Amino acid sequence: MRSPASIVIPLCSAVGYTFAAMALKRAMDGGHPWRVLFIVNLIGAVLFQTWLLHGGEPFTTTNVLHAILAGTAFFIGQVFTFIAISRGDISIATPVLGTKVIFVALLVCLAGGELDSKLWVATFLTTLALALLGGEWRANRERLLVSVVFAFLASVAFAATDVMQQHWVPAFGFGHFGPVMFLTVGALSFSLIPFFSAPLRQMPRPMVIWAFGGGTLLTIQAMGIAYCIAVYHEVTVTNVLYNTRGLWSVALVWVVGHWFANAEKHVGGGIMTRRLIGALILLAAVYLSLA
Repeated sequence: MRSPASIVIPLCSAVGYTFAAMALKRAMDGGHPWRVLFIVNLIGAVLFQTWLLHGGEPFTTTNVLHAILAGTAFFIGQVFTFIAISRGDISIATPVLGTKVIFVALLVCLAGGELDSKLWVATFLTTLALALLGGEWRANRERLLVSVVFAFLASVAFAATDVMQQHWVPAFGFGHFGPVMFLTVGALSFSLIPFFSAPLRQMPRPMVIWAFGGGTLLTIQAMGIAYCIAVYHEVTVTNVLYNTRGLWSVALVWVVGHWFANAEKHVGGGIMTRRLIGALILLAAVYLSLA
């Protein structure tokens, strides 16, 4: 019998991700994307050390190197995600980020030399969904391109991270792999300092509060997903439930986005409805790729 927690936690993480994304976009609206990312990644590096209590396999050079490589890929994905969110729209970028699991399936299949017919259908559905998500092409071409292109690049980077974890976590244990991986992310974040628009201490207090709040929520929801996969081993169910964040990103931005000074709903009810339908189709594509 499936544990209720294996369903509740991914759904809560999906909602948590959307609120975190809105909070972080609010922080980045002040023109501080790289300082916000720096804060977020340091929070993640610290909080993920609690996984050390879970234990794992020995700290060998090979195991540590694998975790560092996964952390590097994740950091690249974070950079692309922040570009997509800060310069584009959450209600477009978040559903597109859900295609990560399709890229995971594609990478795994291509590595084995076989492409399942369901993946072709999933790819077609993804294309259709993107056409709906980009319904306002003429009016907002730049924001649409940024949202889609960088969210896709982030999805590829995160997919590579997942494939690495799938291959290497068993030999190290996530209780050790996760902390090393996120320490790597934290360390790489110092490379962002030259791109700061001003010193971190000069960042406006309200933006710092939004960044810390969004970063903490983002890390907690990520730990929830990691916990579900590590404890319940239901990767398919967890990913499908978690990818409802694409639906939440449209619905919550539409309904409560103004709490975060988010103006995306003002693109119009017709466009937001198309985005919602597009998010639903993307969720169907994700389900197919995992089935």
